[in-house]
Amino acid sequence: MSTRQNHGRGWADISLANLVANARAVLAAQPGARLLPMVKANAYGLGVIPCARALRSVSPWGYGVATLAEAAELRAAGFGGPIVVFTPATLTDLPRVRELDVRSVLDVPAVVGRWDRPFHLEIDTGMSRCGVRWDDAAALAACRSPHLEGVFTHLHSADTRAETVPVQWERFTAARGVLGDRPPLLHVANSAGSWRVPERLDLVRPGVFLYGGLLAPDLPTPAPVLALRAPVVSLRCVREGDSVSYGGDWTAPTDTTVATLGIGYADGIPRSVQGRAAVLLRGRRFPVVGRVTMDFVMVDVGVDGGGAAVGDVATLIGRDGDETITLDTFAGWAGTISYEIIARLGGRLERRYDTA
Repeated sequence: MSTRQNHGRGWADISLANLVANARAVLAAQPGARLLPMVKANAYGLGVIPCARALRSVSPWGYGVATLAEAAELRAAGFGGPIVVFTPATLTDLPRVRELDVRSVLDVPAVVGRWDRPFHLEIDTGMSRCGVRWDDAAALAACRSPHLEGVFTHLHSADTRAETVPVQWERFTAARGVLGDRPPLLHVANSAGSWRVPERLDLVRPGVFLYGGLLAPDLPTPAPVLALRAPVVSLRCVREGDSVSYGGDWTAPTDTTVATLGIGYADGIPRSVQGRAAVLLRGRRFPVVGRVTMDFVMVDVGVDGGGAAVGDVATLIGRDGDETITLDTFAGWAGTISYEIIARLGGRLERRYDTA
């Protein structure tokens, strides 16, 4: 647990060692496969360059991103291996794809016919988002190409509805057969799919599991990667009936002490945690009260102040003493999922990394 304050503002402690441990767990579930870790959206909010560098220790085949700008960031940082850009490329994207020397994802025959470098073809087996439909034999046949390096699909419910995986797998297998010769790389498994797919393929594409997000009760629990902390910047006595924060939604039921933390929704704390969330302070759990503001979160630490002092470190996600607030617990308080919590961590929130 780091305690160095950043001018009274919150920060994120990020365990690169646990990130790598989670990657190794995925590879153990997919013996013989190589890793294509998804590092899109700034490595799910945790910092793409430090995370991608740490993952080098598991010898990934390449990295997965969502945009050409994300690919450019990796190239500028010296990543020279394969990078797959998973947003389907259009004709106007192809010059930039060529310039960056990245793998495009294509799903339109007319674009496939204009491309002369390795690409990956997405097959839509039920996600209904991108890709050639599994039952569109004509479009699949039109996507045959000597430059087809990889074929993949995306599992839509591998975490919550395991019974959907065999259905999508059968569709993928049938569609792949229409393409003719097997391409060098097949990849189907996302994080949950790493334990669900019936066969091991060439690449595995983990995402949220790498970064500490739970998948399902029957699947392994990832090592925690993120701890979110903030200092106490103010302590004040609040009298019974006094209001706290904008709108005066919360009023003190008794005399108490309110601690103000240097973190807010500009740093990624959703306003929806009001009345639900708690924080850890000196190993004890205290409720968040009042509306979350852009820069601050208020916490009821009790009439005795809970022993808190200005400068103490509060934990919003992570461990303090014998108490822990997990990423998924915090996401539940916000009425969302772990992916959204970490992906929306604010840009001004300092990221502090351990060593992998």
